[in-house]
Amino acid sequence: MILVGKEKNVKIPDKYELELFMFSLKYDRDNIARGHLEKISADYGVGIKWWAESKIFFDFVKRKKIPKRISLASEKINLKFIDSVLEKPLIVYIDRFYLWKKEHGLYFKYHFPHFVIVNRKIGNSYEIIDPDHGTVRKISSKKLSKSISGLRNHLWISPQAIQLSG
Repeated sequence: MILVGKEKNVKIPDKYELELFMFSLKYDRDNIARGHLEKISADYGVGIKWWAESKIFFDFVKRKKIPKRISLASEKINLKFIDSVLEKPLIVYIDRFYLWKKEHGLYFKYHFPHFVIVNRKIGNSYEIIDPDHGTVRKISSKKLSKSISGLRNHLWISPQAIQLSG
């Protein structure tokens, strides 16, 4: 929603988030993110590039009927990949644990999957937008890399990346 708002220069109503969530739960409980992408793509006329690292997850999604506005590819999600496609902001699926700061409270001290927006690279760091609290901040390359590998190796969930394509 954040990226579409920026791309289309529109204010997306707050109630759309609930509509999106409810649509996705009814549409495909096995993959809520797919429901999000399909609804946003249809409602706002945007193309979406979606990369999945795990072959099992990629094959699972590929078997579903995906609209032509969404292109799905299999790719190793790491800093090299992020740097290669970062001409536009990129949503990356990570393990939230590595972004934890003491002021975030105890809740953030645990491992759980989380989407963040990688806005741009600044030296050896990345500027991210964390939808949990809407903050823009810089994190080190090392933290971002650990967040991606934590999703893969600690939580056993396929890293993913999502980018608007027009």
